[in-house]
Formats: sequence, C-alpha cells, structure tokens
Amino acid sequence: MDYFITKSTIFMEFNGESTIVHENDKKIFFKGEKLEDILNDSCIYYGSTLRGRIISSKQFIGTNYKVPILVSEKNNLLFFYIKDNDSIYWVNFLSIKSYKKIEGKLLIVFNNNERIILNASYTVFHNQILRCSRLMVVYSTR
Repeated sequence: MDYFITKSTIFMEFNGESTIVHENDKKIFFKGEKLEDILNDSCIYYGSTLRGRIISSKQFIGTNYKVPILVSEKNNLLFFYIKDNDSIYWVNFLSIKSYKKIEGKLLIVFNNNERIILNASYTVFHNQILRCSRLMVVYSTR
C-alpha cells in the first residue's frame, strides 16, 4: 500500500467494491477493501500499529466498542468508524464542520464544504464525536 493518511484526508469509505479516500481536493480509488491496510500502514508510518493505537484508545477512554484511532498524535489525525446500510466510513474528526439529522438520515459537512448524507444514526455518530473529544482531551493533558 502506498497511501498514508495526512491532514488532507477527510474520510475514507468502503462501498462494498472499492475503497475511496476523500481528500480536501481529490478522491483516490483503491480496488477492494483497503481501509484496515491504510489505517495500519499509516499508524506504522507515524510510529505505532493499528492494534497498538486501538489498545491505547481503549485504555484512555475506557470503552471497547467503536474506539476512535489517533493515527498520529503530532498531526492530530484522529479517525473514527461509522457505518450506514451500504458503506463503512472512517472519518477524520478534525475535518468535520457540522452534522445534523435530516429526515432520519445524517448530514455531515466537512471543512472543505463536501457533504455526505448517511443512512446512519445521529445518536451513534454524536457518541463517536464525544469519544473523539474525550480521547483528544486525554492525549493533550497527559
């Protein structure tokens, strides 16, 4: 894999066939499910493994389910998982401008004004935001 998460990575999705990396100004397509490879390779690039990042997140915020991943402490690259009916997403916490519930769906607006509508729970998404906030506070105060 020759892709590493950077500050320009706003979210990644797997739609059942391809992995699509959405950056501030472009999309990069990979055949097949590459999300875990991208996350692990990026964690290693920044000094740990995906497994190591998962273990530390679990310890720091005290949860075992849908833990956010701090891919790089230095670059504040914090990603979290969300799923809708059709796709899996890993979203860059700091790239989110706003989010709201619209007609039972979730609208996410990113800092580059890209928008996506997911068939996902607003409450689950909001809980993921809270977990990310907690993890950022723990990392910044330790």
